[in-house]
Amino acid sequence: MASFNAFRVFVAVYRAGSLSRAAHDRHLTQPAVSAQLAALEARVGEPLFLRTPRGVIPTERGKLLYAQVAQGVDHLQAASAALRSNPAQPGPLRLGLTPEVLHGFALPRLAGLPGAVHVTFGEDRALLTALGSGTLDVALVTTEPEGRQLTAQVVTEMPFALIGPPNWDPAPALPAALGAWLNARPWVSYSVERPVTRRFFTGTLGQRFEAPQALVAPDLRAVVRAVTLGMGASLVPLFAAQEALDAGQVRELWPARSHIPAARWWLAQRAADEARPDLHTLRGALQSRPLRGGKEAPSLPARLHSDWMEPTRQRPDNTDSS
Repeated sequence: MASFNAFRVFVAVYRAGSLSRAAHDRHLTQPAVSAQLAALEARVGEPLFLRTPRGVIPTERGKLLYAQVAQGVDHLQAASAALRSNPAQPGPLRLGLTPEVLHGFALPRLAGLPGAVHVTFGEDRALLTALGSGTLDVALVTTEPEGRQLTAQVVTEMPFALIGPPNWDPAPALPAALGAWLNARPWVSYSVERPVTRRFFTGTLGQRFEAPQALVAPDLRAVVRAVTLGMGASLVPLFAAQEALDAGQVRELWPARSHIPAARWWLAQRAADEARPDLHTLRGALQSRPLRGGKEAPSLPARLHSDWMEPTRQRPDNTDSS
């Protein structure tokens, strides 16, 4: 009978797609991983992976075996970890996301979450790398992770809002007239590329984006603040503008959200951690609605800690504010 360690190594290789990465994840040498895998293949009677210059690809027999044993391996590993841990002093939940998403979307939903939360700021690529290496438990990203090591579930679809200062004249209702109207007014952007804005202008308004640029600031909070100060219009994710819209500090110029595909936000975790109760609790909290009706959501307990992962920020294409 094959040992549990052999199945654990097999699952690690399947998810990592590489013997060397699986060895790193399991804190083993590559020869030890190769030996465990060879013994399991001898027991099964056929290869479980095809070796390629870029890693390994599971055979049909490997896919079938993974479907049979992966969940059991994960449950046994979770039970083993629980036996080793001190339930009276659980570790913090290590969550990765951007500062704007924490402030405008996640924070009201995290209020009341049991246990401590340790937040790390970064962009999708860095967060998913940290998740794969084990320095994060979960990440809220706009990019569905590739490969078999990480899994993700959509927790929300975030629409965009076309906003401007409240004292501007009403915008034209017809798309062609709206394009000319906006191009004659200043614009505030998160980045100089403005992919969402350019697609909105060409695809919906039928015009090239040519508005004079008043400000480029790689922080959605600064973008919305600039709009409240009358510096220009902008196209931002609704979560970033909702508080200012509710307070009447900005207004929605035109119902752009019905013409722009909403951005999907994924909650990503390691495949081995899918059964963790704290991740299920977090997913449910992020899928819930925060307290509204004029009442401010309670602030997160002082146990929340945050730090920066990287100073250089490159926003994914589907979340660029404008």
